[in-house]
Amino acid sequence: MILRGKELSVKMQENLKLKAKTLSDNSYMAILFFGNDFSSGTYVRHKQKYGESIGVPVKIFTEEGFSPLVQEKESFANRVFNLIHQLNHDSFCIGIIIQLPLPEELKGHQNELLSTISPEKDIDGLGGVNTGLSSTGLIDFIPATPKAVITLLEEYKLDNLKGKKVAIIGQSNIVGKPLIMECIKRGAIVSSFNIDYTPEEIKQFTQKSDYIIACTGQVHLVDDSRIRHDQSQIIIDVGYGHIDGKPVGDVNIESIADKVFAYTPVPGGIGPLTVACLFDNIFTLQGYKKILEKYRG
Repeated sequence: MILRGKELSVKMQENLKLKAKTLSDNSYMAILFFGNDFSSGTYVRHKQKYGESIGVPVKIFTEEGFSPLVQEKESFANRVFNLIHQLNHDSFCIGIIIQLPLPEELKGHQNELLSTISPEKDIDGLGGVNTGLSSTGLIDFIPATPKAVITLLEEYKLDNLKGKKVAIIGQSNIVGKPLIMECIKRGAIVSSFNIDYTPEEIKQFTQKSDYIIACTGQVHLVDDSRIRHDQSQIIIDVGYGHIDGKPVGDVNIESIADKVFAYTPVPGGIGPLTVACLFDNIFTLQGYKKILEKYRG
């Protein structure tokens, strides 16, 4: 079975269009995009196009947008901090994203920049407040990519994780760690791995798992040597890269497709659904405004 996230993202558009009609005029989402990373530029354009399709304008802020006078007086990092503060206090701005990866001159400030975003506008959930509040049960919030994984499993009625063994390869703050928490909340028995584990160590767990979620960005990390061959496992590929100009993920689809119960394709799997879930998070956080106001910086 192929788990098609692209089709579900299109399906979600209609519901998001209705939600967008409840927003005040001049509302917009802000994307801070610095540097010239090609893949990031592609993601930003996809987000802008999707926003337009549901009626949520997307404004893109780049380094070129800073006035020459400001550029002379302030460091690059300070300019970005000030921009975030301005957007935090702009009532028309309903969501703020810092597109990653950041250029070298900002990488040392990454966590601080992300945590500067007001929680009620942190639709990516990378500032830490929203995921922390969600883990304690004060709000129900999932960052966009983990939310895409859970949403896709729900769509295909594969979301009953109670007692299931789930192997998560990758422990990033963006995907791996929040996914671990979401699976645990749903009763899964979770094993998680990072680059410190050897392929043989990972293999021992993945072959015994009911679900394998790969989110490392390391192309074709998972192949048929990491799985059982009994058509029972569910493979979720969150990674994205290229081989010979062709988009591929963490999973070598050709080698596993006929040996598992279900898998996500790349492209057309988690990627497009992540964009839909990102916009859905705007409305999730709108519902928690009164709670989140207490945690403004």
